[in-house]
Amino acid sequence: MGKFTGKGHCLTCPIRPASLFGCLKESELPLIEHFQTRVVTFEPGEIIYNEGERLGLIYTLREGHIKLTKFNNEGNAQIVRLIRPGDLFGIEKLINDSSYHHTAEALEKVEICQLSVDKLNDLREQSGNINQAIIERALLQVMKTENHLTQVGLLKSDARLAWFLMQWVGDKSDPVSFPISRRDLAQYLGLTVETVSRHTAQWKRSGVISESKNMLTINNRQALESISTK
Repeated sequence: MGKFTGKGHCLTCPIRPASLFGCLKESELPLIEHFQTRVVTFEPGEIIYNEGERLGLIYTLREGHIKLTKFNNEGNAQIVRLIRPGDLFGIEKLINDSSYHHTAEALEKVEICQLSVDKLNDLREQSGNINQAIIERALLQVMKTENHLTQVGLLKSDARLAWFLMQWVGDKSDPVSFPISRRDLAQYLGLTVETVSRHTAQWKRSGVISESKNMLTINNRQALESISTK
């Protein structure tokens, strides 16, 4: 169920530039002056919502990481998306009044904002920029999903894993949070746990990457990039 910690004030929220409301012009900021969200924390492994649930909420991740998983009729799971701070998820509720298409689970302790679909739809009617930002985020996710499927389908196992690590860390040289288990990583990339473990162990021995307490550092970006493009 999560733990309610207070109300979020979108106008003064420190992650607003990276959130949905980062699209607003200065003249439109009064629209969200009184817009509040429920800020809720979840512990690692807790479920934010289940596939098939019908809640009038969508979410913005403030801190931590979340995985979105889809299940088939036999109960087999497939991770379809990894959520990072600033990401909007549960967005299908804005497209139509449907149930959630995935199960959202905290990979570590997370803090999220719960946004009322009804209130957000009211804002969409008042601001074309908000409506456009929602459309752009939905399209961007489609593009990211297509790119992910392409890499998973075409790259060899070591190139696939190297590509993902490069995408995850970006241009950061400092350690970044990496709370993804070998099992989840293997599932997301269409690999076996043994394959993921073998490649990461080899790269750690050679000093290409290092891991410590769910933190990942790329020490030799050139080497990893070379692996990802071979």
